[in-house]
Amino acid sequence: MKLKLNWIKKYGRHIIIGAVGGVLNGLFGAGGGSVIVPAMEKFLDIDEKKSHATAIGVILVYSIVSSIFYIRRGFFDLNIWIWVTLGGVIGGLIGAKALGKISKKLLKIIFGAVIIITSVKMIFR
Repeated sequence: MKLKLNWIKKYGRHIIIGAVGGVLNGLFGAGGGSVIVPAMEKFLDIDEKKSHATAIGVILVYSIVSSIFYIRRGFFDLNIWIWVTLGGVIGGLIGAKALGKISKKLLKIIFGAVIIITSVKMIFR
């Protein structure tokens, strides 16, 4: 019993963060990063750059699982996927290189600005 409690105490926050991110990804198609990154920083005390990089790997798995359900339900367009994926690969390479070169403060400002702009656009569109 004590072993189970230690495991829950050690990894419970990780699992909760992942579950919330997974639900958001399933609902919004990869919206979990906006919650996962700040949650890892605040509740797991993970460095900003490491939390962004880790979130990408986590979101990859969420996206694969969600994609299976979307494809089965006919919500998937292969032609759009190909071209958006090509752009995403190019953007991902640029972003990954930039992450190593920008300051943590600038990263927080850019991330916060993107979240705010996206939120405002979603509310008022």
